[in-house]
Formats: sequence, C-alpha cells, structure tokens
Amino acid sequence: MEDIGKINREQLFDFVDQHFLAKLEYPQLFTEAERQVEGWFKGELIYLFSSLKANWEPEASIPSLGKKKIDFRLRLDDSPVYAEIKALYHGRQRGQVVDLGIYFYKDNVGIWGDVQKLASVAEGHSFCILFIYPRPEIGRWHKTLAAYGQRIAPITLGEVSEILQFPPELYIAKLEVSLKQGLTL
Repeated sequence: MEDIGKINREQLFDFVDQHFLAKLEYPQLFTEAERQVEGWFKGELIYLFSSLKANWEPEASIPSLGKKKIDFRLRLDDSPVYAEIKALYHGRQRGQVVDLGIYFYKDNVGIWGDVQKLASVAEGHSFCILFIYPRPEIGRWHKTLAAYGQRIAPITLGEVSEILQFPPELYIAKLEVSLKQGLTL
C-alpha cells in the first residue's frame, strides 16, 4: 500500500470509498437488521488507515476544543485532516420509520455536535464523513443538505463526494466543514 503521507485528500477518499464499496454486504445486512452500526465503520477505518501506514491518530485531542476529541486526525501532504464519522441509517427501525432528516437539526440526535467541533478547528481541513445506508433518494438528499446549510450558518458544508457515484446500499458523504472567515463559534 501507498504511504498515506504522500497522497492528497482526494486520493484518501478514493481509498475509503474502495474499501467500503468492496464490503457492501455489511451495510446491506445492517439495513436488513434495521440497525445503526457506527462502530463497525470506525473499526474499518482504523484497519484501513493502519494498512495504509498512515500518520493518523484516533480520538485526537485538539487544544482549541478543550476535552472534546475528534474521531480521526491524519496528516496528508504536510496538512492535517480532521474527520468525524457518523453512520446514518434511515428506514424502518423497531417498527417505525426513521427519516434521514432527523440527523440534520441543531440538536444532540444527529451530526450537529460533530459539525460544531469541526468548525472550531483552526488548522487544516475538517470533514464530517457520513456513512448513509441505504443511499438516500438523490433529490431528498440535496434538499436535506441545503436546508441544513441554512440552519447552521455561518458554518458551511461543502460536499466533496457525488451521490450518483454510489450504489443503492451505501452513500459515503464527505462534507467539508468550515466557518466563514473572520467568525468564531
């Protein structure tokens, strides 16, 4: 495998996509079981980063965040990349429908806490990586993301992945999180 210190973010995300797209039977089983299984995705990332001989750290401490930690810190091309990981299952769960939109409010249920942490990191690039299964309907996804972007301003989310490139079983959304210049949280 390549030394991850010599690759850029796009190449890193290609490795992540290849790794998980080769294991679609897992998110398929999670969907059939109607369960959110975030730990499996994080464990697979630990395996992937280790096999790439990456300069990475899980549960990374960031001085500006106090006691809060970031799921992963990686060093690519001499620039730090911070990543928070979320598994977003949507569909039937315990007999009730779980709508994808539930994860996109300013509350403790979804991605808001992770988005806030990532927006507070001053150096490098910060990403919220969402393992969404099954892949959401495309129009619904774009509408959900646009509405969330309005709710969380002045924090911005830039989608660097393309939903159309993913199969129905899984979408790996990579959202770059930033705070508009000159502002602080």
